[in-house]
Amino acid sequence: MTHTSSKRALQDLGEVKSVTDFLAKIYPHVNGKSNYLFRGHRRSDWALKPAIARSGSSAALEAEMLDEFKRRALPYIEAGSTLSDADWLAIAQHHGMPTRLLDWSGSALAALWFAVRKAPADGQFGAVWILRYEDAGDTDFADEGERNEPFRVRETRLIPPRHVTRRITAQEGWFSLHRRAEPGSSPAFVSLETNQRFSERLYFVTIPSDAFGPIRVQLGMAGIGAAVLFPDLDGIAQHVTWIYQSPDDELRTRVGWPRD
Repeated sequence: MTHTSSKRALQDLGEVKSVTDFLAKIYPHVNGKSNYLFRGHRRSDWALKPAIARSGSSAALEAEMLDEFKRRALPYIEAGSTLSDADWLAIAQHHGMPTRLLDWSGSALAALWFAVRKAPADGQFGAVWILRYEDAGDTDFADEGERNEPFRVRETRLIPPRHVTRRITAQEGWFSLHRRAEPGSSPAFVSLETNQRFSERLYFVTIPSDAFGPIRVQLGMAGIGAAVLFPDLDGIAQHVTWIYQSPDDELRTRVGWPRD
């Protein structure tokens, strides 16, 4: 397995092959404190960039997408809700639209599930990233002005959750709100692991491909799965499919589980 930078390699906490192994690896660094966020990747070489950075959309198109989403989504939003544009981005993000937000979770096990929820990509390692945020002075967090005008942020910020959807609540969802570089600059968005403000506070563990299935089953036994993290019909459908159509990488682990 390769890493994208020497700094990134220095923050590698090692491989994990089970839920117990995962918790044992991260605990000395987290040490029971609450100011840590977690993010799971199916591939360890994926950068910590928001989806809009991978789509190549311009700043103007990004704003148009949000306006169109708000216009069409309004009938599905609870009456009386007062939402900032950052809240609208969070809702759009959780329903599959590429935005300048990157999902994080306050739950280490939820992040681990997102890393292994699907079979590994061509034998690649997965990863769970760990980010320590600073409480003092709230300098890491978006203020009200940045929440209301997220496209104007000059620095990457963190957004604590406002429970505007059940999915965000169930996943203990947080977000990093990424600034766009000046027009003509490349890249348009800086990966969090190369952002000087955050890079020294990032750690990660890697997950070998042969551990995805066993970890998925162990998380299921602990009540971490689609039905819990997606508390809607989509989540139930995913969960039932998982029970009765076991992925190949789980077969030896799931002895005695119901299957068609």
